Amino acid sequence: MANYFENKEKMQQEQEKYYREETNLRLKYAALISIVMSIILMAITALGIVDLDNTTAILILRGCAGLFAIFFVVLVGILVFRVNTSYFKDKSKSRHHTN
Repeated sequence: MANYFENKEKMQQEQEKYYREETNLRLKYAALISIVMSIILMAITALGIVDLDNTTAILILRGCAGLFAIFFVVLVGILVFRVNTSYFKDKSKSRHHTN
């Protein structure tokens, strides 16, 4: 089991360079912006800044917060997919060339 954790830590360190690529950084920041927007919209709803009698405004705020949350999940999924694909592609190329 200790070997599993060591291998996992090693793989995470090797993947760091892929997370630092320019396009992946843009995806990361876009995901962070979308989740912050979602949190802000939910906080506006929860703090009662919008009148509770105005159900249309509350529903629009909650809907937009949900859309930003979905957008966040999609962006993070794309980011993880891109990093893992690049990592395993480079890993298989290096194994192929060494054999």
